[in-house]
Amino acid sequence: ALVTVALAHPTAAFYGEPRLAPMMWAVAAAWLVSGFENIGIVEFRRQMDFAREFRFLATKRCAAFLVTLAAAFALRSYWALVIGMAAGRVFGVLLSYAMHPFRPRPSLAASRELFGFSGWMLANNIANAAIGRVPQFFVGRLLGAPALGAYTVGSEIAQHAYTELVAPISRALIPGYSRLAGDADALRRICIDSAAAVLLIVLPASIGLALVADPLVRVVLGENWGDAVPVIQILAFAGITNGILSNNAAACVALGRPHLVTAVLVTRVTALVLALAAVPFARSVTLPAVVAAELAASVAALCVSYPLLFSALRIRIGLYLAALWRPLAASGAMALAVAAAMAAVERDPGFATALAQLAVGVGVGVASYALALRLVWQLSGRPPGVEVELARFAVSIYRSVVRRLFVK
Repeated sequence: ALVTVALAHPTAAFYGEPRLAPMMWAVAAAWLVSGFENIGIVEFRRQMDFAREFRFLATKRCAAFLVTLAAAFALRSYWALVIGMAAGRVFGVLLSYAMHPFRPRPSLAASRELFGFSGWMLANNIANAAIGRVPQFFVGRLLGAPALGAYTVGSEIAQHAYTELVAPISRALIPGYSRLAGDADALRRICIDSAAAVLLIVLPASIGLALVADPLVRVVLGENWGDAVPVIQILAFAGITNGILSNNAAACVALGRPHLVTAVLVTRVTALVLALAAVPFARSVTLPAVVAAELAASVAALCVSYPLLFSALRIRIGLYLAALWRPLAASGAMALAVAAAMAAVERDPGFATALAQLAVGVGVGVASYALALRLVWQLSGRPPGVEVELARFAVSIYRSVVRRLFVK
C-alpha cells in the first residue's frame, strides 16, 4: 500500500493523467484493509473444502459487483469501479471472520520457517504481477487510452478459459499434490493426469474463443470494440500456456521447490520485457504486435518449465505425450469444423449475422469436440483416463439436477 501511494504521482505523470493519483490512493487504502483478512480461511483449501471456499469467494465478488453497479448508477463515474473494489475487500475482511473461528494475532515466532518457503512465493507473486502489468504500461504509454481499453477488455475475455475454468482446478492442485509428495510414482501419475485434464478443458475453450472472437465482440461489446478482436485471438493461446504452467507450478510447489517456479517466471518476465522492447523497432507499433510479444514470452516460459518439471518428477516425455494427444487431436478436429461452419454463414456487419455466427460457432464447437474426443478415445482402445472421469462427472451432475427438479 505504501509503495502504491509513493508511485501515485509518478504514475499519473507517466500517463499524463492527473486523475490517476487519487484513484491509486484509494486502491492502496483498500489493499491495506485487505491485509487484515483472517488467514484462517486458507484452511478451506488445505482441507480441500472447496464448497466453503466457493461461498466465501462468490459472496465477496457478488458484494463488490452490487456495490459497483449501485455506485455506477448513482455517480455515473469511473469511481464506481474503485468504490466497488474497495467495498469487496472490506466485505471480504468481515466475511473471513464470520466464516472461520480462527483469530490471528501479531507474532514472529515462526517467521524464519514461514519466509524460508513463502519468500519464494512472494517473489513468484511479484513476477506474476509484472507479467500482468508490464504490457498495460507499454500499451498505455505508446498507444494511448483507447488502445489500452481494447487491450484490457480483450485480455480479460481471452483469459476467461483459464481464469474461470482452469484456475479453480489449480487451487485444488497444490493441496492435492502435497498429500502425495512422499509418493513419487503417485505424484508423477497424478501430475500427468492433471495436465491432460487441464488441456482437455482449456485447449478447446481457448481455440473456440479465438475462432468466434469477431462475432463475440460485435454481439457483446459492439462495433466500436473491433481492436479487441486480435487481442482475444492471440492471447487465447496464452491462456493455454497459462493452464499448463499452473499445473507444472503446483507440482513444483508441492515438492517444496518453489524456486523452480521462480526461475520460470523470471524467464517469462525477461522474455516479455525483451520482446516488448523490440516492438518499437518494428515499422509500426501496433496492438497485435504487443500481444504477440506477450504470447512469445509465455511460450518461452513453457520451454523452461517442462525440462524443470520432467527432471524434478523424472517424467518420460513419451508417457506425458501419450496422455495429451487425444485432447490435441480432438481440438484440432473441432477447430476445422468450427472454421468451416462459420465460413458458411453469410458475412455482413449486422448484429443478427454476428449473433448467428456466434451461435453456429459455439454449437458446432461443443458438438464436434465431444464427438471427436469420443472417437479418438475409442480408436485408442478406450483407455482409462480423464475422458472417463469427465463423463462420470457429467452424468453425476445430470442425475443430481434431475433429482432436484423432478424427485420429491
